[in-house]
Amino acid sequence: MFSVVSDDDAVTHGLPGLRVVTDDRATLLGRDGHDLLVLDGVLHPDGGMTPPRLLRMLRAAADAGTSADWSAVKGRYAGAYLRSTPGGTQLLAFNDHLGVADLYAWTDGPDHAVRRVAVGDDFAALLPRIPASARRLDEHAADAFRVLGATVNGRTFARGVRRLPPGTLLTFGGGTVRRERSWRYRFEPTARDFDEAVDRCWHLITQAGRRIAAHTERRRPALLGISGGHDSRVTGAACLAAGMELTGYFFGERDSTAARAAGHVARIWDVPLEFTGHHGELSRYFERALRHQPLADLEWCKYLPGRDTLVAGSGALLSGRLGDHLLSDKGHQPEDGPQDDRAIATDLLRELAKEPQEPTATERIVTDITEELAALGGSSVQRRRGFNFHSMSMSVKQCGLFHTLGKIPHHSVFEDIDVFECALDLPNAWRVGNRFYDTLLARRQPRLAPSRVAVPTTNEHKPIERWLRGNAEFAAHAGHLVDPAEDMALPGRRQTFGEAIDAIVAGRATRNEIHGFFRRATVKAYERTHG
Repeated sequence: MFSVVSDDDAVTHGLPGLRVVTDDRATLLGRDGHDLLVLDGVLHPDGGMTPPRLLRMLRAAADAGTSADWSAVKGRYAGAYLRSTPGGTQLLAFNDHLGVADLYAWTDGPDHAVRRVAVGDDFAALLPRIPASARRLDEHAADAFRVLGATVNGRTFARGVRRLPPGTLLTFGGGTVRRERSWRYRFEPTARDFDEAVDRCWHLITQAGRRIAAHTERRRPALLGISGGHDSRVTGAACLAAGMELTGYFFGERDSTAARAAGHVARIWDVPLEFTGHHGELSRYFERALRHQPLADLEWCKYLPGRDTLVAGSGALLSGRLGDHLLSDKGHQPEDGPQDDRAIATDLLRELAKEPQEPTATERIVTDITEELAALGGSSVQRRRGFNFHSMSMSVKQCGLFHTLGKIPHHSVFEDIDVFECALDLPNAWRVGNRFYDTLLARRQPRLAPSRVAVPTTNEHKPIERWLRGNAEFAAHAGHLVDPAEDMALPGRRQTFGEAIDAIVAGRATRNEIHGFFRRATVKAYERTHG
Protein backbone atom coordinates (compact mmCIF):
# COMPACT_ATOMS: atom_id res chain seq x y z
CA MET A 1 0.00 0.00 0.00
CA PHE A 2 1.16 3.53 -0.72
CA SER A 3 -0.22 7.04 -0.68
CA VAL A 4 1.35 10.26 -1.93
CA VAL A 5 -0.31 13.34 -0.45
CA SER A 6 0.29 17.08 -0.50
CA ASP A 7 1.90 18.24 2.72
CA ASP A 8 3.37 21.74 2.80
CA ASP A 9 4.95 21.11 6.21
CA ALA A 10 6.79 17.88 5.38
CA VAL A 11 9.77 17.05 3.20
CA THR A 12 10.04 13.32 2.53
CA HIS A 13 12.99 11.85 0.62
CA GLY A 14 14.04 15.38 -0.35
CA LEU A 15 10.85 16.05 -2.32
CA PRO A 16 9.23 19.18 -0.90
CA GLY A 17 5.48 19.50 -0.63
CA LEU A 18 4.66 15.79 -0.95
CA ARG A 19 4.50 13.12 1.73
CA VAL A 20 4.89 9.43 0.85
CA VAL A 21 3.12 6.91 3.06
CA THR A 22 3.82 3.20 2.51
CA ASP A 23 3.59 -0.15 4.20
CA ASP A 24 6.27 -2.85 4.00
CA ARG A 25 5.01 -4.26 0.69
CA ALA A 26 5.88 -1.14 -1.31
CA THR A 27 9.27 -0.87 -3.00
CA LEU A 28 11.13 2.45 -2.70
CA LEU A 29 13.89 3.34 -5.16
CA GLY A 30 15.52 6.66 -5.85
CA ARG A 31 18.08 9.29 -4.98
CA ASP A 32 17.65 11.57 -2.00
CA GLY A 33 16.79 15.07 -3.14
CA HIS A 34 16.27 14.06 -6.77
CA ASP A 35 13.58 11.50 -7.45
CA LEU A 36 11.81 8.48 -6.05
CA LEU A 37 9.90 5.45 -7.37
CA VAL A 38 7.20 3.88 -5.20
CA LEU A 39 5.96 0.53 -6.53
CA ASP A 40 3.38 -1.79 -4.97
CA GLY A 41 2.68 -5.10 -6.67
CA VAL A 42 4.62 -7.42 -8.94
CA LEU A 43 6.30 -7.19 -12.34
CA HIS A 44 6.44 -10.33 -14.49
CA PRO A 45 10.06 -11.56 -14.33
CA ASP A 46 9.91 -13.24 -17.75
CA GLY A 47 9.46 -9.80 -19.34
CA GLY A 48 12.79 -8.58 -18.05
CA MET A 49 11.27 -5.55 -16.34
CA THR A 50 12.53 -4.87 -12.81
CA PRO A 51 11.90 -1.90 -10.49
CA PRO A 52 15.41 -0.46 -11.16
CA ARG A 53 14.89 -0.75 -14.93
CA LEU A 54 11.45 0.83 -14.55
CA LEU A 55 13.01 3.71 -12.65
CA ARG A 56 15.60 4.23 -15.39
CA MET A 57 12.83 4.17 -18.00
CA LEU A 58 10.86 6.81 -16.10
CA ARG A 59 13.90 9.05 -15.71
CA ALA A 60 14.68 8.81 -19.43
CA ALA A 61 11.07 9.53 -20.37
CA ALA A 62 10.95 12.56 -18.07
CA ASP A 63 14.23 13.90 -19.46
CA ALA A 64 13.04 13.46 -23.03
CA GLY A 65 9.58 14.81 -22.31
CA THR A 66 7.98 11.78 -24.03
CA SER A 67 5.84 8.91 -22.79
CA ALA A 68 7.61 5.76 -21.70
CA ASP A 69 7.10 2.46 -23.54
CA TRP A 70 4.68 0.76 -21.17
CA SER A 71 4.07 -2.28 -23.36
CA ALA A 72 7.02 -4.03 -21.73
CA VAL A 73 5.82 -3.36 -18.17
CA LYS A 74 3.65 -6.40 -17.52
CA GLY A 75 2.34 -7.48 -14.16
CA ARG A 76 -0.11 -6.23 -11.57
CA TYR A 77 1.16 -3.08 -9.99
CA ALA A 78 0.44 0.51 -9.09
CA GLY A 79 3.07 3.11 -8.44
CA ALA A 80 4.16 6.71 -8.28
CA TYR A 81 7.26 8.41 -9.67
CA LEU A 82 8.24 11.65 -7.94
CA ARG A 83 10.69 13.89 -9.75
CA SER A 84 12.26 16.98 -8.19
CA THR A 85 12.67 19.85 -10.67
CA PRO A 86 13.66 23.51 -10.31
CA GLY A 87 10.00 24.42 -10.71
CA GLY A 88 8.79 22.03 -8.02
CA THR A 89 7.99 18.34 -7.61
CA GLN A 90 6.45 16.43 -10.49
CA LEU A 91 4.34 13.37 -9.68
CA LEU A 92 3.54 10.60 -12.16
CA ALA A 93 1.10 7.93 -10.90
CA PHE A 94 0.41 4.76 -12.89
CA ASN A 95 -1.25 1.35 -12.74
CA ASP A 96 -1.16 -1.90 -14.69
CA HIS A 97 -2.79 -2.68 -18.03
CA LEU A 98 -5.86 -4.36 -16.53
CA GLY A 99 -6.23 -2.23 -13.42
CA VAL A 100 -5.77 -5.31 -11.25
CA ALA A 101 -3.86 -3.05 -8.86
CA ASP A 102 -6.11 -0.12 -8.11
CA LEU A 103 -5.12 3.52 -8.39
CA TYR A 104 -7.24 6.19 -6.72
CA ALA A 105 -6.87 9.97 -6.96
CA TRP A 106 -8.22 13.11 -5.30
CA THR A 107 -7.46 16.64 -6.43
CA ASP A 108 -8.47 19.88 -4.78
CA GLY A 109 -9.41 22.31 -7.52
CA PRO A 110 -10.17 22.05 -11.25
CA ASP A 111 -7.65 20.36 -13.55
CA HIS A 112 -6.12 23.66 -14.65
CA ALA A 113 -5.54 24.89 -11.08
CA VAL A 114 -4.80 21.97 -8.75
CA ARG A 115 -3.98 23.12 -5.21
CA ARG A 116 -3.64 19.79 -3.38
CA VAL A 117 -3.49 16.17 -4.45
CA ALA A 118 -3.60 12.66 -3.03
CA VAL A 119 -3.05 9.41 -4.95
CA GLY A 120 -2.73 5.85 -3.73
CA ASP A 121 -3.51 2.20 -4.36
CA ASP A 122 -5.61 1.62 -1.23
CA PHE A 123 -8.99 3.31 -0.96
CA ALA A 124 -9.36 2.84 2.80
CA ALA A 125 -5.85 4.16 3.48
CA LEU A 126 -6.40 7.20 1.26
CA LEU A 127 -9.64 8.31 2.93
CA PRO A 128 -8.10 9.70 6.17
CA ARG A 129 -5.63 11.77 4.13
CA ILE A 130 -8.23 13.87 2.30
CA PRO A 131 -10.64 16.53 3.62
CA ALA A 132 -13.89 15.39 5.22
CA SER A 133 -15.88 17.09 2.46
CA ALA A 134 -14.21 14.84 -0.15
CA ARG A 135 -15.11 11.73 1.88
CA ARG A 136 -18.84 12.41 1.87
CA LEU A 137 -20.98 9.82 0.16
CA ASP A 138 -21.33 10.14 -3.61
CA GLU A 139 -25.06 9.56 -4.05
CA HIS A 140 -24.57 8.73 -7.74
CA ALA A 141 -22.17 5.93 -6.74
CA ALA A 142 -24.60 4.76 -4.05
CA ASP A 143 -27.43 4.55 -6.59
CA ALA A 144 -25.33 2.37 -8.89
CA PHE A 145 -24.18 0.17 -6.04
CA ARG A 146 -27.72 -0.43 -4.79
CA VAL A 147 -28.88 -1.35 -8.28
CA LEU A 148 -25.83 -3.11 -9.79
CA GLY A 149 -23.80 -4.19 -6.77
CA ALA A 150 -20.87 -2.10 -8.06
CA THR A 151 -19.94 1.49 -8.82
CA VAL A 152 -19.19 2.45 -12.43
CA ASN A 153 -17.15 4.98 -14.41
CA GLY A 154 -14.51 5.22 -11.71
CA ARG A 155 -16.89 6.44 -9.02
CA THR A 156 -16.23 5.45 -5.41
CA PHE A 157 -18.38 6.02 -2.34
CA ALA A 158 -16.19 9.06 -1.58
CA ARG A 159 -17.44 12.09 -3.49
CA GLY A 160 -13.95 13.39 -4.23
CA VAL A 161 -12.10 10.14 -5.00
CA ARG A 162 -12.04 8.39 -8.37
CA ARG A 163 -10.72 4.97 -9.26
CA LEU A 164 -8.60 5.44 -12.38
CA PRO A 165 -9.02 3.26 -15.49
CA PRO A 166 -6.53 0.49 -16.38
CA GLY A 167 -3.26 1.66 -17.89
CA THR A 168 -3.49 5.21 -16.57
CA LEU A 169 -0.65 7.72 -16.49
CA LEU A 170 -1.56 10.62 -14.24
CA THR A 171 0.87 13.54 -14.17
CA PHE A 172 0.82 16.38 -11.64
CA GLY A 173 3.15 19.35 -11.97
CA GLY A 174 3.05 23.12 -11.96
CA GLY A 175 -0.42 23.15 -10.43
CA THR A 176 -2.00 21.15 -13.26
CA VAL A 177 -3.00 17.53 -13.83
CA ARG A 178 -2.87 15.55 -17.05
CA ARG A 179 -4.33 12.08 -17.58
CA GLU A 180 -3.24 9.72 -20.37
CA ARG A 181 -3.84 6.07 -21.14
CA SER A 182 -0.70 3.98 -21.52
CA TRP A 183 -2.77 1.09 -22.86
CA ARG A 184 -6.23 0.32 -24.15
CA TYR A 185 -8.11 -2.89 -24.75
CA ARG A 186 -6.85 -4.51 -27.93
CA PHE A 187 -10.13 -5.04 -29.77
CA GLU A 188 -8.86 -6.80 -32.87
CA PRO A 189 -10.51 -10.24 -33.02
CA THR A 190 -8.46 -12.66 -35.10
CA ALA A 191 -10.09 -15.32 -37.29
CA ARG A 192 -7.71 -17.85 -35.83
CA ASP A 193 -8.23 -21.59 -36.25
CA PHE A 194 -10.17 -23.04 -33.30
CA ASP A 195 -7.59 -25.71 -32.49
CA GLU A 196 -4.74 -23.22 -32.73
CA ALA A 197 -6.62 -20.89 -30.37
CA VAL A 198 -7.08 -23.68 -27.80
CA ASP A 199 -3.35 -24.46 -27.86
CA ARG A 200 -2.35 -20.80 -27.67
CA CYS A 201 -4.73 -20.05 -24.83
CA TRP A 202 -3.49 -23.03 -22.81
CA HIS A 203 0.12 -21.99 -23.39
CA LEU A 204 -0.61 -18.50 -22.06
CA ILE A 205 -2.56 -19.86 -19.07
CA THR A 206 0.34 -22.11 -18.07
CA GLN A 207 2.70 -19.16 -18.61
CA ALA A 208 0.53 -17.21 -16.17
CA GLY A 209 0.84 -20.11 -13.74
CA ARG A 210 4.63 -19.89 -13.96
CA ARG A 211 4.47 -16.14 -13.37
CA ILE A 212 2.39 -16.71 -10.25
CA ALA A 213 4.80 -19.38 -9.03
CA ALA A 214 7.72 -16.96 -9.44
CA HIS A 215 6.05 -14.58 -6.96
CA THR A 216 4.87 -17.18 -4.46
CA GLU A 217 6.55 -18.34 -1.27
CA ARG A 218 7.51 -21.93 -2.18
CA ARG A 219 7.99 -23.11 1.39
CA ARG A 220 4.26 -22.85 2.04
CA PRO A 221 1.41 -24.22 -0.11
CA ALA A 222 -0.86 -21.86 -2.01
CA LEU A 223 -4.52 -21.85 -0.97
CA LEU A 224 -6.99 -22.49 -3.81
CA GLY A 225 -10.74 -22.22 -3.55
CA ILE A 226 -12.06 -25.29 -5.41
CA SER A 227 -15.68 -25.29 -6.55
CA GLY A 228 -15.49 -27.99 -9.19
CA GLY A 229 -16.22 -25.40 -11.90
CA HIS A 230 -14.18 -24.53 -14.99
CA ASP A 231 -12.26 -21.63 -13.47
CA SER A 232 -10.82 -23.39 -10.43
CA ARG A 233 -10.00 -26.50 -12.45
CA VAL A 234 -8.00 -24.51 -15.01
CA THR A 235 -6.28 -22.40 -12.34
CA GLY A 236 -5.25 -25.39 -10.25
CA ALA A 237 -3.99 -27.31 -13.28
CA ALA A 238 -1.86 -24.38 -14.45
CA CYS A 239 -0.34 -23.75 -11.02
CA LEU A 240 0.36 -27.43 -10.38
CA ALA A 241 2.07 -27.60 -13.78
CA ALA A 242 4.26 -24.71 -12.60
CA GLY A 243 5.43 -26.80 -9.66
CA MET A 244 3.35 -25.15 -6.94
CA GLU A 245 2.06 -27.02 -3.90
CA LEU A 246 -1.66 -26.52 -3.33
CA THR A 247 -4.13 -26.80 -0.48
CA GLY A 248 -7.74 -26.65 -1.58
CA TYR A 249 -10.68 -25.36 0.37
CA PHE A 250 -14.44 -25.30 -0.09
CA PHE A 251 -16.49 -22.72 1.79
CA GLY A 252 -20.03 -23.95 1.04
CA GLU A 253 -22.20 -26.80 2.27
CA ARG A 254 -20.25 -30.05 2.70
CA ASP A 255 -23.12 -32.25 1.48
CA SER A 256 -23.82 -30.26 -1.71
CA THR A 257 -23.33 -31.24 -5.35
CA ALA A 258 -20.63 -28.58 -5.65
CA ALA A 259 -18.76 -30.03 -2.66
CA ARG A 260 -18.77 -33.48 -4.26
CA ALA A 261 -17.42 -32.02 -7.52
CA ALA A 262 -14.70 -30.16 -5.60
CA GLY A 263 -13.75 -33.35 -3.77
CA HIS A 264 -13.48 -35.23 -7.06
CA VAL A 265 -11.15 -32.57 -8.50
CA ALA A 266 -8.99 -32.60 -5.35
CA ARG A 267 -8.64 -36.39 -5.56
CA ILE A 268 -7.57 -36.17 -9.22
CA TRP A 269 -4.86 -33.70 -8.17
CA ASP A 270 -4.03 -35.55 -4.96
CA VAL A 271 -4.24 -32.35 -2.94
CA PRO A 272 -5.89 -31.88 0.47
CA LEU A 273 -9.33 -30.25 0.52
CA GLU A 274 -10.45 -28.37 3.61
CA PHE A 275 -14.07 -27.53 4.40
CA THR A 276 -14.18 -24.22 6.26
CA GLY A 277 -17.90 -24.27 7.04
CA HIS A 278 -18.02 -21.85 9.99
CA HIS A 279 -20.97 -19.94 8.58
CA GLY A 280 -22.24 -18.82 11.96
CA GLU A 281 -19.19 -16.56 12.19
CA LEU A 282 -20.08 -14.65 9.02
CA SER A 283 -21.18 -11.50 10.85
CA ARG A 284 -17.82 -11.03 12.61
CA TYR A 285 -16.15 -10.06 9.35
CA PHE A 286 -18.34 -7.08 8.46
CA GLU A 287 -16.29 -4.36 10.13
CA ARG A 288 -12.98 -5.92 9.10
CA ALA A 289 -14.14 -5.99 5.47
CA LEU A 290 -15.25 -2.36 5.61
CA ARG A 291 -11.94 -1.22 7.04
CA HIS A 292 -10.01 -3.15 4.39
CA GLN A 293 -12.17 -2.17 1.41
CA PRO A 294 -15.11 0.19 1.99
CA LEU A 295 -16.50 -0.67 -1.45
CA ALA A 296 -16.83 -4.37 -0.63
CA ASP A 297 -20.40 -5.67 -0.66
CA LEU A 298 -20.85 -7.02 2.88
CA GLU A 299 -22.72 -10.04 1.49
CA TRP A 300 -19.37 -11.30 0.20
CA CYS A 301 -18.19 -11.79 3.80
CA LYS A 302 -19.70 -15.26 3.47
CA TYR A 303 -16.45 -16.32 1.81
CA LEU A 304 -14.30 -15.44 4.82
CA PRO A 305 -15.46 -17.43 7.88
CA GLY A 306 -13.25 -20.35 8.80
CA ARG A 307 -10.56 -19.48 6.29
CA ASP A 308 -8.21 -17.60 8.61
CA THR A 309 -6.58 -20.75 9.95
CA LEU A 310 -5.81 -21.88 6.40
CA VAL A 311 -4.49 -18.48 5.33
CA ALA A 312 -2.02 -18.45 8.23
CA GLY A 313 -0.15 -21.42 6.76
CA SER A 314 -0.34 -20.42 3.09
CA GLY A 315 2.03 -18.53 0.81
CA ALA A 316 -0.63 -17.15 -1.54
CA LEU A 317 -4.33 -17.21 -2.31
CA LEU A 318 -5.37 -18.53 -5.74
CA SER A 319 -8.69 -18.29 -7.52
CA GLY A 320 -10.16 -18.53 -11.00
CA ARG A 321 -11.51 -15.00 -10.72
CA LEU A 322 -13.21 -13.78 -13.92
CA GLY A 323 -12.28 -16.80 -16.03
CA ASP A 324 -15.93 -17.35 -16.90
CA HIS A 325 -16.22 -13.74 -18.10
CA LEU A 326 -13.41 -14.38 -20.58
CA LEU A 327 -13.81 -17.95 -21.82
CA SER A 328 -17.29 -19.20 -21.02
CA ASP A 329 -20.79 -18.41 -22.21
CA LYS A 330 -20.76 -15.35 -19.91
CA GLY A 331 -18.27 -13.77 -22.32
CA HIS A 332 -20.75 -14.06 -25.19
CA GLN A 333 -22.36 -10.74 -26.09
CA PRO A 334 -25.31 -10.19 -28.47
CA GLU A 335 -24.24 -8.88 -31.86
CA ASP A 336 -27.67 -7.64 -32.96
CA GLY A 337 -28.29 -5.20 -30.10
CA PRO A 338 -28.06 -1.40 -30.09
CA GLN A 339 -24.94 0.25 -31.49
CA ASP A 340 -24.67 3.69 -29.91
CA ASP A 341 -23.25 4.08 -26.40
CA ARG A 342 -26.35 5.41 -24.68
CA ALA A 343 -28.60 2.70 -26.10
CA ILE A 344 -26.05 0.05 -25.10
CA ALA A 345 -25.89 1.59 -21.60
CA THR A 346 -29.67 1.41 -21.27
CA ASP A 347 -29.61 -2.20 -22.45
CA LEU A 348 -26.81 -3.09 -20.02
CA LEU A 349 -28.68 -1.56 -17.09
CA ARG A 350 -31.81 -3.51 -18.01
CA GLU A 351 -29.72 -6.69 -18.19
CA LEU A 352 -27.65 -6.20 -15.02
CA ALA A 353 -30.03 -4.43 -12.63
CA LYS A 354 -30.79 -6.53 -9.58
CA GLU A 355 -33.92 -4.56 -8.66
CA PRO A 356 -36.13 -1.71 -9.96
CA GLN A 357 -34.78 1.81 -9.63
CA GLU A 358 -36.17 5.34 -9.49
CA PRO A 359 -36.12 7.29 -12.79
CA THR A 360 -33.56 9.79 -11.50
CA ALA A 361 -31.21 6.98 -10.44
CA THR A 362 -31.70 5.27 -13.80
CA GLU A 363 -30.69 8.43 -15.65
CA ARG A 364 -27.53 8.87 -13.56
CA ILE A 365 -26.45 5.25 -13.96
CA VAL A 366 -27.07 5.24 -17.72
CA THR A 367 -25.03 8.43 -18.06
CA ASP A 368 -22.09 6.93 -16.16
CA ILE A 369 -22.20 3.71 -18.18
CA THR A 370 -22.39 5.74 -21.41
CA GLU A 371 -19.24 7.67 -20.50
CA GLU A 372 -17.36 4.49 -19.68
CA LEU A 373 -18.41 2.82 -22.93
CA ALA A 374 -17.23 5.84 -24.94
CA ALA A 375 -13.79 5.60 -23.31
CA LEU A 376 -13.49 1.91 -24.23
CA GLY A 377 -14.14 2.21 -27.97
CA GLY A 378 -14.42 -0.70 -30.39
CA SER A 379 -17.53 -2.37 -31.79
CA SER A 380 -20.76 -2.65 -29.81
CA VAL A 381 -19.88 -6.23 -28.83
CA GLN A 382 -16.40 -5.18 -27.74
CA ARG A 383 -17.71 -2.24 -25.70
CA ARG A 384 -20.19 -4.51 -23.93
CA ARG A 385 -17.52 -7.08 -23.17
CA GLY A 386 -15.04 -4.49 -21.96
CA PHE A 387 -17.63 -2.92 -19.66
CA ASN A 388 -18.66 -6.27 -18.21
CA PHE A 389 -15.06 -7.23 -17.49
CA HIS A 390 -13.72 -3.90 -16.27
CA SER A 391 -16.68 -2.28 -14.52
CA MET A 392 -18.84 -5.11 -13.32
CA SER A 393 -15.80 -7.11 -12.22
CA MET A 394 -15.51 -4.57 -9.42
CA SER A 395 -18.36 -6.28 -7.58
CA VAL A 396 -16.43 -9.52 -7.87
CA LYS A 397 -13.05 -7.95 -7.20
CA GLN A 398 -14.03 -6.74 -3.75
CA CYS A 399 -15.50 -10.13 -2.89
CA GLY A 400 -13.96 -11.69 0.21
CA LEU A 401 -13.13 -14.80 -1.77
CA PHE A 402 -10.44 -12.89 -3.64
CA HIS A 403 -8.58 -11.20 -0.82
CA THR A 404 -7.42 -12.08 2.67
CA LEU A 405 -7.67 -8.62 4.20
CA GLY A 406 -4.04 -8.01 3.30
CA LYS A 407 -2.49 -11.10 4.88
CA ILE A 408 -1.25 -12.88 1.73
CA PRO A 409 -1.36 -11.91 -1.97
CA HIS A 410 -4.11 -13.07 -4.31
CA HIS A 411 -3.41 -14.36 -7.84
CA SER A 412 -5.56 -15.43 -10.79
CA VAL A 413 -4.27 -16.75 -14.12
CA PHE A 414 -7.08 -14.77 -15.77
CA GLU A 415 -5.65 -11.49 -14.48
CA ASP A 416 -2.62 -11.99 -16.71
CA ILE A 417 -2.58 -9.44 -19.54
CA ASP A 418 -1.53 -12.02 -22.17
CA VAL A 419 -4.36 -14.40 -21.20
CA PHE A 420 -6.79 -11.50 -21.23
CA GLU A 421 -5.80 -10.25 -24.69
CA CYS A 422 -5.91 -13.78 -26.08
CA ALA A 423 -9.43 -14.22 -24.71
CA LEU A 424 -10.54 -10.94 -26.30
CA ASP A 425 -9.54 -12.38 -29.68
CA LEU A 426 -11.95 -15.31 -29.39
CA PRO A 427 -14.97 -15.01 -31.67
CA ASN A 428 -18.34 -14.80 -29.96
CA ALA A 429 -19.57 -18.05 -31.49
CA TRP A 430 -16.83 -20.08 -29.81
CA ARG A 431 -18.13 -19.15 -26.35
CA VAL A 432 -21.72 -20.30 -26.88
CA GLY A 433 -22.55 -23.30 -24.72
CA ASN A 434 -19.06 -23.09 -23.14
CA ARG A 435 -17.71 -24.73 -26.29
CA PHE A 436 -14.24 -23.18 -26.06
CA TYR A 437 -13.85 -23.71 -22.29
CA ASP A 438 -15.03 -27.34 -22.47
CA THR A 439 -12.70 -28.08 -25.39
CA LEU A 440 -9.77 -26.46 -23.59
CA LEU A 441 -10.19 -28.85 -20.65
CA ALA A 442 -11.00 -31.91 -22.75
CA ARG A 443 -7.86 -31.53 -24.92
CA ARG A 444 -5.34 -30.11 -22.46
CA GLN A 445 -6.55 -31.59 -19.15
CA PRO A 446 -8.68 -34.63 -20.05
CA ARG A 447 -8.93 -35.84 -16.44
CA LEU A 448 -10.64 -32.55 -15.57
CA ALA A 449 -12.95 -32.45 -18.59
CA PRO A 450 -16.69 -31.90 -18.04
CA SER A 451 -17.26 -35.54 -18.95
CA ARG A 452 -15.24 -36.49 -15.84
CA VAL A 453 -16.45 -33.85 -13.37
CA ALA A 454 -20.11 -33.21 -12.56
CA VAL A 455 -20.20 -29.42 -12.73
CA PRO A 456 -22.89 -27.89 -10.49
CA THR A 457 -25.23 -25.43 -12.19
CA THR A 458 -26.85 -23.90 -9.09
CA ASN A 459 -25.73 -22.06 -5.98
CA GLU A 460 -27.34 -24.52 -3.61
CA HIS A 461 -24.00 -24.94 -1.81
CA LYS A 462 -24.05 -21.37 -0.41
CA PRO A 463 -27.51 -20.82 1.09
CA ILE A 464 -26.89 -17.55 2.93
CA GLU A 465 -30.53 -17.40 4.02
CA ARG A 466 -29.98 -20.57 6.05
CA TRP A 467 -26.65 -19.40 7.48
CA LEU A 468 -28.25 -16.25 8.89
CA ARG A 469 -31.47 -17.78 10.21
CA GLY A 470 -31.49 -17.61 14.00
CA ASN A 471 -28.08 -15.91 14.00
CA ALA A 472 -28.26 -13.45 16.91
CA GLU A 473 -24.65 -12.43 16.35
CA PHE A 474 -25.57 -11.29 12.83
CA ALA A 475 -28.40 -9.17 14.23
CA ALA A 476 -26.03 -7.52 16.71
CA HIS A 477 -23.28 -6.78 14.18
CA ALA A 478 -25.67 -5.56 11.48
CA GLY A 479 -27.48 -3.36 14.00
CA HIS A 480 -24.17 -1.78 14.92
CA LEU A 481 -23.28 -0.92 11.30
CA VAL A 482 -26.66 0.60 10.34
CA ASP A 483 -29.40 2.52 12.10
CA PRO A 484 -32.21 -0.03 12.62
CA ALA A 485 -34.81 2.76 12.55
CA GLU A 486 -33.71 4.14 9.16
CA ASP A 487 -35.80 3.52 6.07
CA MET A 488 -33.99 1.32 3.52
CA ALA A 489 -35.53 3.42 0.70
CA LEU A 490 -36.80 0.42 -1.24
CA PRO A 491 -38.59 1.36 -4.47
CA GLY A 492 -42.34 1.19 -4.03
CA ARG A 493 -42.44 0.23 -0.35
CA ARG A 494 -41.16 1.13 3.10
CA GLN A 495 -39.03 -1.10 5.30
CA THR A 496 -36.48 -0.17 7.94
CA PHE A 497 -33.08 -1.78 8.35
CA GLY A 498 -34.26 -3.17 11.68
CA GLU A 499 -37.31 -4.81 10.11
CA ALA A 500 -35.11 -6.36 7.43
CA ILE A 501 -32.69 -7.73 10.06
CA ASP A 502 -35.60 -9.24 12.00
CA ALA A 503 -36.97 -10.89 8.83
CA ILE A 504 -33.56 -12.32 7.91
CA VAL A 505 -32.94 -13.78 11.38
CA ALA A 506 -36.50 -15.17 11.48
CA GLY A 507 -35.96 -16.90 8.13
CA ARG A 508 -38.67 -14.91 6.33
CA ALA A 509 -36.35 -13.19 3.82
CA THR A 510 -35.50 -14.61 0.40
CA ARG A 511 -31.94 -14.74 -0.90
CA ASN A 512 -32.58 -11.78 -3.22
CA GLU A 513 -34.02 -9.75 -0.35
CA ILE A 514 -30.96 -10.55 1.76
CA HIS A 515 -28.64 -9.46 -1.05
CA GLY A 516 -30.60 -6.22 -1.39
CA PHE A 517 -30.25 -5.61 2.34
CA PHE A 518 -26.49 -6.12 2.16
CA ARG A 519 -26.09 -3.72 -0.75
CA ARG A 520 -27.92 -1.00 1.18
CA ALA A 521 -26.15 -1.85 4.43
CA THR A 522 -22.78 -1.50 2.68
CA VAL A 523 -23.63 2.04 1.58
CA LYS A 524 -24.98 3.04 5.00
CA ALA A 525 -22.04 1.47 6.81
CA TYR A 526 -19.68 3.55 4.66
CA GLU A 527 -21.54 6.71 5.62
CA ARG A 528 -21.32 5.89 9.32
CA THR A 529 -17.70 4.73 9.19
CA HIS A 530 -16.07 7.09 6.68
CA GLY A 531 -18.53 9.69 5.46
